[in-house]
Amino acid sequence: MESVDTALDRVWPAELRTDRLLLRPDTDEDGAVVRELLTDDRVRAHLGGPATEERAAAGQAAYPKTAGTWAVVRIADQRAIGLVAIGPDHRCEGRAEVSYQLLPSVWGQRLGREAVAAIAQWWAEAIPAGGPLVAVTQAANVPSRRMLESIGMTLADEFYEHGAQQCLYTPAGDPEDTELRWTRLIAERMDAVERRRGAEARATVVGQSLPDDLSALAAEDLARLCADLHGAYGRICVRPTDHTPDLHLGRAPDGAWIAWLTSREAVKAALSGGTSGAVGRTQN
Repeated sequence: MESVDTALDRVWPAELRTDRLLLRPDTDEDGAVVRELLTDDRVRAHLGGPATEERAAAGQAAYPKTAGTWAVVRIADQRAIGLVAIGPDHRCEGRAEVSYQLLPSVWGQRLGREAVAAIAQWWAEAIPAGGPLVAVTQAANVPSRRMLESIGMTLADEFYEHGAQQCLYTPAGDPEDTELRWTRLIAERMDAVERRRGAEARATVVGQSLPDDLSALAAEDLARLCADLHGAYGRICVRPTDHTPDLHLGRAPDGAWIAWLTSREAVKAALSGGTSGAVGRTQN
């Protein structure tokens, strides 16, 4: 599968029309509306806040040169009222993300719905092998979530990013949607099992003898701990090196005890791109 950037370059420029909108590549002439979108505190309320003048100027210069960035133009008066863009999703290689910003003066007119729906359909038809498409919005941004759901996108995942809870949506019926949901369910099940294992192991006589605070250990004590998975996936095993059984015991980021079953060879294979599946979770 080709990369999102390569796929966009192949079909760019592209122009789309809906009943009320013209979606055309962003140009230097759209600089004023770009600046307004990037500096308006209402538009940026769920996007990290208004951009600085320097960042706004950088956006004004970059957008016209970026494939996949459309100015949203209202046909009735030929006025640019927002931006919609498709680009690589930094969270997952090979996956595209659609983003959108409209001026507050046109909110409530369902123009955002019209624009994003057109872009999602264009991606599916123009680049059928371009990978799955997602949209991410803050959980607190209820109007944005309702808009995505109104065009048939479904909630596939929730996660914490940029200081806020985020919701990831995918088009309904997309095979990737099913894959994402199963991945999430399996990961949650794995996490629950490993936490239960960790609590059970910690409650044993041997488990109670293990250190609770690794930062309080001297260097020579740390050197005697199991070396498996040090630095990988945020897990550090507190058992002595060459312990038996091969059940590693450590702490989750929230402080809970967690246990996992794997081997150093499996980790090396996964990190080198070899056999996968031996490492069930990439983070807790």
